[in-house]
Amino acid sequence: MFQRALARLFAAPDSPTADLYFLNACGDFLNAGVRQLGPTVFAGAGGCLVMRHDLHAGALPGGRVIYFVDDAVEEGAGDASLPFIYRQKLRLVERAAGRRVCGRAATVVVSSPALARRFAAVAETRLVHPYWSGLPADPGHHDALADGRDWIDVAYLGSAVHRSDLAFLWPVVEDLLSAHRRMRFHLSERHRVPAALARHPRIVRIPARGWSIYRAAMRGRRFHLALYPLMDSPFNRARSLNKLIEHGLVGAAPVYSRCWPEAWRAEAAGAGLVLDNRPDDWRAAIESLVARPEGMRALAMRAGNLARTLNQPGPQRQLWAELMEVRLDAAA
Repeated sequence: MFQRALARLFAAPDSPTADLYFLNACGDFLNAGVRQLGPTVFAGAGGCLVMRHDLHAGALPGGRVIYFVDDAVEEGAGDASLPFIYRQKLRLVERAAGRRVCGRAATVVVSSPALARRFAAVAETRLVHPYWSGLPADPGHHDALADGRDWIDVAYLGSAVHRSDLAFLWPVVEDLLSAHRRMRFHLSERHRVPAALARHPRIVRIPARGWSIYRAAMRGRRFHLALYPLMDSPFNRARSLNKLIEHGLVGAAPVYSRCWPEAWRAEAAGAGLVLDNRPDDWRAAIESLVARPEGMRALAMRAGNLARTLNQPGPQRQLWAELMEVRLDAAA
C-alpha cells in the first residue's frame, strides 16, 4: 500500500504516451463510448486499455485488458546510465504496474520491434507507431542561412532521461559554439549543462517542467539541425521511431547514432545522417552541413517527407477501434 502511494508521486498528471499513442489520433473516441479513467487508462466496450501504468485511475473494470508498453522497463530499471529518479519511477510505477496488469492482458501493444519480441511469448502482441498532431515544417527557415542572415539553430530534443547519451557530444557542442558565432544550441531546461557551458549565452533552454509545458513550448519552433545520439544499450534498442517524426515537425536536418535500430529508416530514405558514436565523426558531419546550407535544407526536406509518411493516424485508429470495439463511423 505504501509503495503504491509512493508510486503515485512519480506518476505525472499528463502523459506523452497517452497523447502520442492514443489521444492525438483517437481523441474523438471519447465521444463514441470510450471513457478516460485516468491519465493513461481508457475503457471501451472491447476492454480496458492501460498505457504504461494504471495509477490515478482507481480500480480497473473487470473484463479484457489491453496493455500498452513503450519502454524496456525491466532493462531501464537496472540501467545505471539512466538518472536515479527515473530508474525509481520505472521500478515503482511502470514495473510494478506491469506486473499487476500484464498477467490480465489479452493483448500487449508495443512501440518497437524489440518490445514486440520481448512480449511475444506473453500474449498476443501488436506494434503501433506514435502520431503527432500537426504537419512537418516547411524548410523555408533554412533559406536565410546561405547569406549569413540568421542564427544556425541546433537542437537536442531528448529528455533528461538521455543525460548519458548526450555526454560524449558536449565537447563537440562546445567546439562548435566557439567556431560558429551564429550558432545556438537548444535543449530541455531539465538537462544539466557542463560547468564550462552553464552560462553560455547561446545555450537556449526549452521549458520542460512537464509534458504539457514542453508541448506548448515547442509549438512553432524551428531548427536547422537536430542531434539524436544514443548509447548502445538494451533500453535504447527498444526505443520507438518517435524522433524521426519529431525532427520532421521542427524542420530539422537530423543526425542519428547508428546503434539505434530505427536509424536505418532515415539512412534508407536519405533523411538523416547516421554515424557511429565517435565525437570526431559528429563534429565533422555537423561542420559539413553548416558549410553547405543548401545540402542541410535538402536533408531537412527529406526528413520532413519521411516524417509525413510515418506520422499517420490511420493505423492507430484501426488498431484501437478493433481492440476497444469502437465504430469508426460513430467516432468520426
